[in-house]
Formats: sequence, structure tokens, C-alpha cells
Amino acid sequence: MSCRISRKAPADVIAKTVVLHLRKTYRIELNGVKIGTTDFEFADTPMGVIHGKINFENKESPYELFKSHCKKYNVVINQDDKEFKFIDTQVIPELKVYLENGTELNGWGGAITGMEKDDFEIQYGGITSELMQSEFKHHCDEYYGTE
Repeated sequence: MSCRISRKAPADVIAKTVVLHLRKTYRIELNGVKIGTTDFEFADTPMGVIHGKINFENKESPYELFKSHCKKYNVVINQDDKEFKFIDTQVIPELKVYLENGTELNGWGGAITGMEKDDFEIQYGGITSELMQSEFKHHCDEYYGTE
């Protein structure tokens, strides 16, 4: 894929292309074991919440993984539909996210929502405005505009 942009491209196209190019990948671990990654593609910037699709690694059933973990560690499951293998959890304390430099992401923690036949998403809350502006600047720029 080429990174070339036409000189006639609108500013919003150029900005979105740059954001895609600068996107970071974050490692997700459960009980110290890597289960996948996310790009945190979305944010509710003023609320300090980021969220994104989980790209699982070597996990046959993410639904069973999260359901059994939540039962074992008494994590509240908001909704569990066995037929569709859908689960929605509250914050899972043992779920950790790491920045590209290996530092653990600070905040309230991550919760999971998803269905086996579709995708699973991680929502991570409690991101300070300072961290949002430094680590997730593209979300701030998208919400507040660039300076």
C-alpha cells in the first residue's frame, strides 16, 4: 500500500491517512499471558475512554476464555448469552494493556464486550487528559481539532 497522497487531496483525507500511519498497537494480557492486541481505534476523549477491536492470538473461543475467567475471579458479567456466545463484562482487574514501550496503561481498567461470530472489543476507562494528549493525541486532535 502506498503512502503517497495526491497534492489535490482534501486536508481531512491527508489527516486521516497520517493518523492511520501513526496508529500504535497495544498488547493485551490476561493473568500475565498475551491474548492479543488492539489499536484502540475509537475514543470518547472528554470522558477518558478508549476502545478498540481485539485481535486475538491463538484463542479458539474468546467467549469461553472471558466467561471462565470472570467466573473464576468473581468478575461481574453484565450480560451473557450462551446461544450467541455474547458476553459483556465489567472491568476485569487481571486484564492488562501495555504500551508499545512496555509500560502498563494506567486507568481504571478494561472491560470486554463481544460475540464469538463477530468481534470482541476492549473498553478502557480512566485515561487522564495528560495521557490522552500524549499517547492518544490523534483522538484529541479528531475531537478538539488540531492546533
